[in-house]
Amino acid sequence: MNLNGILLSHYRRHPVQALFLLTGIIVANLLLAGTLLINAQARSSYAQGEQYLSATPVGQIRQRDGAGNIDERDYVSLRRQGFDMLAPLLRQMVRSEDGEALELLGIDVFAMPRSARTFDFGDGGGPVNGSLMGFAFPPYQLWAAPARFEQLSTGDDGRIRLASGEMLPPLVSVSNQQLGHRLLIDIGALQALSGNDNELTSILVFPASALQMTELLRALPAYLEYVGNNEAPNPAELTRSFHLNLAAMGLLAFVVGIFLIYNALAFSYTDRRDLLRKLRLAGVLKAELTRALMLELALFLVVGTLIGGWLGAQMAAWLLPGVGRTLAQLYGVYISYPDALVPAGIWLPVLMTLLAAGLCVILPLRESLNSPMLERRQAGWQLHTVLRRDRLMALLGLLLLAVALVTGVVTSHLWLVLAGMAALLLGSALLLPMVLHLLIGFLEMLVPARNARFSWLLADSRWLLGPASVALMAMTLALVANSGLNTMISSFRQATDDWLGQRLVADLYLRGENRGADLEAWMAETFPELSVTERYRTALTRRAPDNAPVAVEVVSLQEGERFRDSVKLMQGAGDASAKFHAGEGLYISERAWRIDGWQPGSSVQLCPDKAEIPVLGVYRDYGNPKSQWMVNRQLFKNCWPDLAAMGLAVYGPADADWGAIRLAITERFNLDDDDIIDQTELRQVGLAVFDRTFIVTQALNTLTLLVAAIGIFCAISAIHHHRVGQQALLACLGLSRLERGALLLAQWGMLGLLCMVLVWPLGTLLAGYLGMVVTPAAFGWSFPLRLEWQHYLVLAVLAAASLVLAVILPSLRLLFTSPAALLREQNV
Repeated sequence: MNLNGILLSHYRRHPVQALFLLTGIIVANLLLAGTLLINAQARSSYAQGEQYLSATPVGQIRQRDGAGNIDERDYVSLRRQGFDMLAPLLRQMVRSEDGEALELLGIDVFAMPRSARTFDFGDGGGPVNGSLMGFAFPPYQLWAAPARFEQLSTGDDGRIRLASGEMLPPLVSVSNQQLGHRLLIDIGALQALSGNDNELTSILVFPASALQMTELLRALPAYLEYVGNNEAPNPAELTRSFHLNLAAMGLLAFVVGIFLIYNALAFSYTDRRDLLRKLRLAGVLKAELTRALMLELALFLVVGTLIGGWLGAQMAAWLLPGVGRTLAQLYGVYISYPDALVPAGIWLPVLMTLLAAGLCVILPLRESLNSPMLERRQAGWQLHTVLRRDRLMALLGLLLLAVALVTGVVTSHLWLVLAGMAALLLGSALLLPMVLHLLIGFLEMLVPARNARFSWLLADSRWLLGPASVALMAMTLALVANSGLNTMISSFRQATDDWLGQRLVADLYLRGENRGADLEAWMAETFPELSVTERYRTALTRRAPDNAPVAVEVVSLQEGERFRDSVKLMQGAGDASAKFHAGEGLYISERAWRIDGWQPGSSVQLCPDKAEIPVLGVYRDYGNPKSQWMVNRQLFKNCWPDLAAMGLAVYGPADADWGAIRLAITERFNLDDDDIIDQTELRQVGLAVFDRTFIVTQALNTLTLLVAAIGIFCAISAIHHHRVGQQALLACLGLSRLERGALLLAQWGMLGLLCMVLVWPLGTLLAGYLGMVVTPAAFGWSFPLRLEWQHYLVLAVLAAASLVLAVILPSLRLLFTSPAALLREQNV
């Protein structure tokens, strides 16, 4: 048998170790490849631009003030002038019976470019067959991407019922049309459904000659404007923070996988140390052993990366619709759900795994090949090596925690902040072995010498820290990440709920324009105890202090005493409120302050051709991916006197019958259910969007925790191979099978609880780092940390239970083998 065969024969006797090494390699690839594939698909969608039936417009025609719909007669007039590169578009948000928000896109399929009139209809399991004629003529069809089709709930007839009680056309799955999260419907059907007869949201402009584009611009009425795609906000830049956080979760799982690879290699080489020593005594050179072991590792890497890459692609396809939903709800950005993912993200995990595995193998391989040739010196040398390793890791861990502290205090650059978070996670894991040594030493001092069983348990646990420390570090890393992320999300959710309670002070909110005077007059006659106030909004582009162009949303604060204190400033002078309501300045959102650089006390250009006005304070604006300025109503009207209100707010006594008032307004002004919403419902919608925003993050976090649990199981299975001698001696000393099993379970449960000494404080520190450093740098929002002691107890139980469950199966062989067989296996 050649040298490679001799070395590989070890895995025939110990297949669990081969599985352990493969698991680490697969895990290192799986989640990282999945997140990178999702990000690559999103970048591909952004690069292609927003598409309609695979056709990409070069721009849109819309109202010059950015608010309100276009009269359909303007579109007809332009088409009659020969501009056949135009197509109408109507967007409408509706809500399904189960509360899900649906974005409907109404198009005229016959006005689209010819290249957009080829379709691939999937069966999707629906009762309706898709067709062009079925889409464009009654009873119409509602088209969805296959992945979106699977998300939606329909009745037996394949139709979605809306909250208003109306039924949408039959749902049809259509492949390869880049629909993403949106639903496509005939524009005539949508106009009838929404009540927007003869109205368009915008007019799509498809590629045409330079001469035609020039003539089109000349033919536009004064109240319409052409907005090219290059003038619209860059979706890649808008969502950069989201994709960076997604990649960070993938990197966390990658690090956990690398810990498993290192542990598996350490076990493999430790188990074969006697074989390697004998081969060296037989004349095999270290260089030959190194080449053979590296060839063995290369074989595992090839198999593991192939399986991990394939599983990562499956996971990406499974999570992509959830990511698309989050991007649509949080940023208003849409990505396609293709049948085949973009392969751009698959090679980086492979290269990173190869490099990391090469680094992981250095230390275990060096220790194994440089171990003493004489067997009697092995035990002392191993103990010295483990202690030296743990001291070095503790020093490195303290250094990384210091780096995280300095990064969090000094910089706000997103990449450096994420590097600081990685340093915090790695530092917490590297501290674990030395902390466990100290805690076990402290427990040994408390245990009386006459308690032989507990003394043995602690002494054996100290030995366990040698082979089990890396697996425990991987578990600690996952638990710290889980604790920090869950604490951050619960704190953020509570802060968002409190913020919504402050800002949503009106009782009813109405969408749409041109109802203010009529509604106010009718309300004064019908419900004199109620008040109505208008809400205004517009969009600007202004130069930030660093001279970069920034898209800014300007909103008005409604008039009335109820609204006066609805904005709580996180920074501002004592007289900021008085100056704001006098129209002598404005407030800026936290994002405009943190990311764009505007500061309280500085001046900004609000109104065109008017003097700059001061920034009076900074307020929180959770969930808004755009920078926002807030002014009082009079200042807004002074700047834009002709701009119509974008909505109305109705408020009055708390004991009023708001259900009856809402119904009366709906019937009097012929409103849809989506056109009027009450405070409670709006708050619930806001929190529902928040919860859906973190679905993908929590799914990846749970998968990382599961990966760490699998690693612990593999490590315990490998460690129990070395515990045959201890179990044989305990059995010979008279301990029953039940007593030996209880000791094993108590030992690993104790190690899990001792790990919590690091998990609790460092998980809280990570949550604070995420809330006070990472989230402000990524999104421009900060929030106070709120701790829940129940979460820490659950995490402690989870850690102990995971280790106890992981030890049960590997322990069965040790416990049910007779003492004589155990002693024979140890050559006693």
